[in-house]
Amino acid sequence: MKNIDPEIFNRLRQLLTDITGNNIEEVVPDADLEEDLGLDLELDLNRLVDRINKEFAIELSEKTVYQELTQEAHASVAELAKLVYDEYELG
Repeated sequence: MKNIDPEIFNRLRQLLTDITGNNIEEVVPDADLEEDLGLDLELDLNRLVDRINKEFAIELSEKTVYQELTQEAHASVAELAKLVYDEYELG
């Protein structure tokens, strides 16, 4: 995976900290959204995507995010950051 944009990562990191209640040090690129941060993608995805869309002024699709993150066994912060970056750049 290519490098993560630092600005997007830091903003996403803070947003994930707010949503999950984890310490910011725990929100690292390799952290698994479900196993490490305690998100339930089936239950929390709507709120997460809504917050991301507002924070970054983008229009990520909940369905697309779910498909991309659950396609692999490890739904990481880095994978989510890449989705945000790709949509943000298209913006």
